[in-house]
Amino acid sequence: MRIALLARERNNNFNLLRFLAATAVIFSHSYALTGHGMEEPLLRWAGGATYFGLLGVTVFFIISGFLVSKSFVERKTVGAFAAARALRIYPALIAATLFSVVVAGALSTLPWREFLIDPETYRYATRNSLGWRIRYFLPGAFLDNPYPRAVNGSLWSVPIELSMYVACAIFGALGLLYRRVWFNIVFVVMFVLFSLRPDWFMLYNNVPHVRLLALAFGIGALAWVNRDAIPLSPWVAAGALLLLVLNPGEMLRGPFALVLLAYVLLTFALHPSLRFSAFNRIGDYSYGLYVYAFVIQQALVNVRRDLGPFGLFAASLVLTLAVAIVSWHGMEKPALGLKSRFASRLQPA
Repeated sequence: MRIALLARERNNNFNLLRFLAATAVIFSHSYALTGHGMEEPLLRWAGGATYFGLLGVTVFFIISGFLVSKSFVERKTVGAFAAARALRIYPALIAATLFSVVVAGALSTLPWREFLIDPETYRYATRNSLGWRIRYFLPGAFLDNPYPRAVNGSLWSVPIELSMYVACAIFGALGLLYRRVWFNIVFVVMFVLFSLRPDWFMLYNNVPHVRLLALAFGIGALAWVNRDAIPLSPWVAAGALLLLVLNPGEMLRGPFALVLLAYVLLTFALHPSLRFSAFNRIGDYSYGLYVYAFVIQQALVNVRRDLGPFGLFAASLVLTLAVAIVSWHGMEKPALGLKSRFASRLQPA
């Protein structure tokens, strides 16, 4: 069965995959934030090639590339697309930024008044709420933690995600998301240029991890545009997963690995024999897990210096999930309910 047929249904495993990806990020940060970063299991097993945190974010970007491209095609205009993206990203991002200020302020070495009037607090609140230029430090916060000063390091990927939305909007406005042949030609040309001259591309921070995520998003978009031509098979996906696990050579550390990973993710998400429908009834807590977890973990380490990686992972997962549930039902889900209103106003008659 091809992606085009399977993607028509809303009954899929994307929520579950994103939940697992966010959990992997929290697990990875539990090592780094307790001073055991080099002991992270996947980092050690892969010989430094990857780690659970990067894997989780890569999964987010592949899925995002697929679903965001689908979103533009369904909404048809840049305005409706931008409204839908803003309603998904900004409510929880702004709330997580203010939440981080409150938590860091409560544990800062500075009195509340000095903390609040410090220019760094203002810059942190405004820039992180916008998401384009992330600030990581707040005055007097987490100075003696094993991973000092960083308040919400998970937000590093937000500017990259927003940049990919802009790229998707440009591709959509040019009609490339509707023309498979032209999209594929442009994708190949851009991939070659990106490989040879990455400095030509205006990315938030042109380092290997950022380029990896940009390519992951692009591969997700490529899968959506070619949905009529790509069949999904659990057996092929199992073979792709086996190749990734065995990692038999350097070729699996680059673009080929992303292609295999994308195929595994889309098969698990969409193939009817693999669906786990019950998970979709509880809500989409993955974004909340991602944007609230880091500061909660830093606060726990600040209060309990004896926490090890597993203790921090267990405690932070429970606390962050509780916050994410409140965030989803109290803010994110109601905001997403406004998508249809904006779409009807911004789409042409």
